[in-house]
Amino acid sequence: MQIILVRHGHPMVPTSGPTTNPPLSERGHMQARCVAEALGSEAIEAIWSSGLQRADATAEPLARALGLKIQSLPGLGEVDRDGSDYANIEMIRQKGKAEWQRFLAGPLEYFGKDPSQFRAETLEAFGHILESGLTGKVAIFSHGFPINILLSHILGLNHDARFAPSYGSITRLSGHRLSSLTVVSINETGHVPETRR
Repeated sequence: MQIILVRHGHPMVPTSGPTTNPPLSERGHMQARCVAEALGSEAIEAIWSSGLQRADATAEPLARALGLKIQSLPGLGEVDRDGSDYANIEMIRQKGKAEWQRFLAGPLEYFGKDPSQFRAETLEAFGHILESGLTGKVAIFSHGFPINILLSHILGLNHDARFAPSYGSITRLSGHRLSSLTVVSINETGHVPETRR
């Protein structure tokens, strides 16, 4: 199986009030169209998404182009998958150096998550797809933390990787089990114009 892992497009996060499950911004919708153009000619068998608005909306243009249904799997979701508030890296940095350092000291803890539980649920979701019986290409629309968790698992890191995949980026993996996945590419962005990343 080849996993085509896509980070959702740029979200439209409100400047006040709850930030749970934000939709895509106009820029995010453009990134979603770029993803569909990039992957529309590939023989994708199934499309999975976290079920959060920004992931579903990023998957929709590709699903429409390929005539496939988007299958939801909440374990692919970001820290707000349980209804809690969402904040991206840009928002945290805007709060100043002290807040940024607090985030870096424990990214999942920063959002009030139990790291072991969140990682286990995330890997279980990816494992579910790998055990689905599919053998070809599968597109998975997910988020920054899940992508980092899966890559850290594959690379055998003792901690979660801390890179920020670009909005609408593509990461490719190959394998049939969590224990045997290999990395083909990380953070492909050439399909999105540089001015819109």
